[in-house]
Amino acid sequence: MLDYLDSLCAALLARNGTEIRRLLRHPLARALPRRVREEGYAIARAGPESLRAPVQTLHFYHQTLHLLGARPATRSEAGLTGGAERTGEERQIEMPFPLRAAGS
Repeated sequence: MLDYLDSLCAALLARNGTEIRRLLRHPLARALPRRVREEGYAIARAGPESLRAPVQTLHFYHQTLHLLGARPATRSEAGLTGGAERTGEERQIEMPFPLRAAGS
């Protein structure tokens, strides 16, 4: 199911109407909430020039990830979790923040 949702999100973000319709005809689409299916068809109808974002679908995808206790494949492949996988804790990502001079 996660692979299917990942493909659907990718197609929606790319605004690929043909792929969106193909995925929404898939048997797994019956398990999607109505709001997600409707959003998919609306984005497919709007075309590639639309600025509509697949908010409902992305929310459902992340909610499903959370409920299944899974992590997105790209996160673990990139090695961003580091030692967190061994300890079972989430690690905070530290971002460098440039300091400004007091008068700036």
